[in-house]
Amino acid sequence: MLLDSLRFALRSLWANKMRSFLTLLGVIIGIYAVVALLSIARGVQRQTTDIVEGFGPTVIMVLPGEQIEGQQINMASQFAPSTIFVDDVEYLDEKADLLDSSGTNYAVFVGGVLRKGEKKSAGFTVGATTGFKELFKADIVSGRNVTQEDLDTKARVIFLDKKVKETLGAELGDKVFLGQYELEVAGTFEIKNASIMDQGTNNLAIIPATLASEINQSKQVNRVIVKAKDADSVEAAKDQITSLLKEKHGAADFTVMLPADMLDMFNEITNIMTYLIVGIASISLLVSGIGISNIMLVTVTERTKEIGIRKAVGATEWAIMSQFLIESVMLTMIGVAIGVGLAALVNVFLAKFSPLQPVLTWDTLGLALGMGVLTGIVFGLFPAWRAARKNPVEALRFE
Repeated sequence: MLLDSLRFALRSLWANKMRSFLTLLGVIIGIYAVVALLSIARGVQRQTTDIVEGFGPTVIMVLPGEQIEGQQINMASQFAPSTIFVDDVEYLDEKADLLDSSGTNYAVFVGGVLRKGEKKSAGFTVGATTGFKELFKADIVSGRNVTQEDLDTKARVIFLDKKVKETLGAELGDKVFLGQYELEVAGTFEIKNASIMDQGTNNLAIIPATLASEINQSKQVNRVIVKAKDADSVEAAKDQITSLLKEKHGAADFTVMLPADMLDMFNEITNIMTYLIVGIASISLLVSGIGISNIMLVTVTERTKEIGIRKAVGATEWAIMSQFLIESVMLTMIGVAIGVGLAALVNVFLAKFSPLQPVLTWDTLGLALGMGVLTGIVFGLFPAWRAARKNPVEALRFE
């Protein structure tokens, strides 16, 4: 019985191909938007998760600016003058006995444009310590890493990301300028797992942290990265860092975070994006649903005599109603299939020709399917009810 209803619904829709397609456009656009944008959001989320998990279970980060418990990190504090200084790093090295003996790494943000001859790059320049390779998950392509000697002597060397290197046309041993500072290219690197949301790590240049402090004429530090002795002592080490710095500063004007905390914060942002995407797409489906309801009412009117004949030979109101509901849902399901297909095709092109790596998940497909079915049922219900309630005698007289 159901298969017969489906076949009948398909024949009815095929008989009015252009009208059905025009009715479907809203569904196609809405479903395409949901699937494509959610796939991109899930892809960025997976990239970010891979990066954060790559730091390892013992990493602890210290950022400037106070984070109020239960609230998101104060992003404005990340652009204000830093509340963390080099002597805080030295203090942690001396006092924090729950940290790994490999030492504390830190990063200093440096302003300015890199140039080589007439070529310029607005790459993100960072002063870093010897652990920059681990800090940024970088692969050395040529040359070397930052050394302790570079830090001790404030060596005027620079390490270029592959993208910055290509922009400047710089090779090992070449001279580039950062403001008035002439720097020698001592190495190049590549960050393969940089998130699309973190454009800084896609266009990065590294100089010794001590040189960065000299250029800035400040001992301020923008990021501190430490490691606990082992995974079991991470929370204790985090509490110890908080206690030591709060005692030294006299206030908690800093934030101590684990990679998992950053991931939770990012996931919260992507979840908000998900709600916004679904909300926007729902408007398209609402408009489309009104169109579907209108077309189904026209279809009911056109098939009035058919309804009268079916009732005359014993068809129940439920049979009539279910037939039109099936046609309405079938119409939206075709739109869902086209919308998902278009989104999947776009995902393939994005993955191949852009830094984005969209991920089409089962929950996204389930959401698209559910929205399609719901649209078909809600907006097909009234026309189906109108069809089921028609008087068979009057329907047979209809011309």
